[in-house]
Amino acid sequence: MAKSIKNTKEKPSLNIQSLQSDAQCWHKIKIFLFDLRNFDKQTDSKNRLDLVTDRSYIAAPYFTPSEIMAIKSFVPDGGESTLEQLILSALETKLERRKKKQVESCDYRVCASHDLAPVFEKAFGIRPKDLAKDKKFVKALTKDGLVLR
Repeated sequence: MAKSIKNTKEKPSLNIQSLQSDAQCWHKIKIFLFDLRNFDKQTDSKNRLDLVTDRSYIAAPYFTPSEIMAIKSFVPDGGESTLEQLILSALETKLERRKKKQVESCDYRVCASHDLAPVFEKAFGIRPKDLAKDKKFVKALTKDGLVLR
């Protein structure tokens, strides 16, 4: 039986296989990635992302506290930095670029589809086209949202 992330007491050091072995957590990761790519097209995606209050975006309503801890401390294959460190670094880099480019417009917002999604997709090894083509997943997400069966 696969070890559930929910039962992790200490700050875990997980690999991608550990995340994938927890079916519920992996499903939530896929929903999160789908929402990042579709927030401007799907009202439900936008509404869920609008509830996120953590700078790293790894937060409720997508994940439980233990899942958040596990995902944030996850070190993507071949890397030395945790996912949280990678995300915060990417956000800082994007913000600095936007500051330079958009001084006149004062629009410093980060774009979920263009700025965040690629970092998460690379870390989790999920291609956006594969996720979008998974008709069963998209249908279930559209029908049930974050409700897990």
